[in-house]
Amino acid sequence: VSHTVPPPFLHRRPRSSYHLSTMADEEKPKPSADEKGETITIRVRDQTGEETFFKVKKSTRFEKVFSTYAQRKGVNVASLRFLIDGERINPSQSPAELDMEDQDQIDCMLEQQGGC
Repeated sequence: VSHTVPPPFLHRRPRSSYHLSTMADEEKPKPSADEKGETITIRVRDQTGEETFFKVKKSTRFEKVFSTYAQRKGVNVASLRFLIDGERINPSQSPAELDMEDQDQIDCMLEQQGGC
């Protein structure tokens, strides 16, 4: 009984199946989440408890989310304040910069003007 050795470019897999390996398989690093444009869903919750959902890329700047939210609500974006964990969000920031994950919540407050 003679045994044959598979050619060196073939890799043995369980159950005697073979997989042809190419250099492209070995050289390509997996793209990071940001490179792939990973999307997450962000919940924007107003003072009444109403939630509005936005599906955005982690690299999207919040100014885009905030202006869209204000348009939907029919208010001036300058009259709104957006917070995450009690801290105000800068419109130039992105979910990636704040390490946000899918279904994270942003609180929206109507800015109070004036006083007694």
